[in-house]
Amino acid sequence: MTESFNRSSGNRNSGEIAATLLSVWLGLASLVCSHLWSVAKPERANLFLLKMSVWIPGWEKIGPYAGKETIGLIVWLVSWLLLFFLLKNREFSLRHSIYAFVAGMIIITVFIWPPVIHALFGWNPTTSY
Repeated sequence: MTESFNRSSGNRNSGEIAATLLSVWLGLASLVCSHLWSVAKPERANLFLLKMSVWIPGWEKIGPYAGKETIGLIVWLVSWLLLFFLLKNREFSLRHSIYAFVAGMIIITVFIWPPVIHALFGWNPTTSY
């Protein structure tokens, strides 16, 4: 455990923090992508998402959203493990890492916002899907 600390300053290596921020962003981005996929191709996506969700208690009441949660969880955990071991001994600017994380969160929020989804899929707000 002492190897994850920077011996000269006594602080944790910033690579671990950058790995955590990036893995959280990737997990949320995969959740958004799976949602957009289920909106664009519901006949194919929802079947896959329902199969992915059977391990969650009460999944049949949640529907395909449980599969979206599962995809986000898998991407987050796998990316965190990989990035943690790849970046744990590296130093990054925390300021830049946090700015990139916040910018990524803003991008994710914009892409899940209904007016943007309607524009992406060419839906007129007054028509049904």
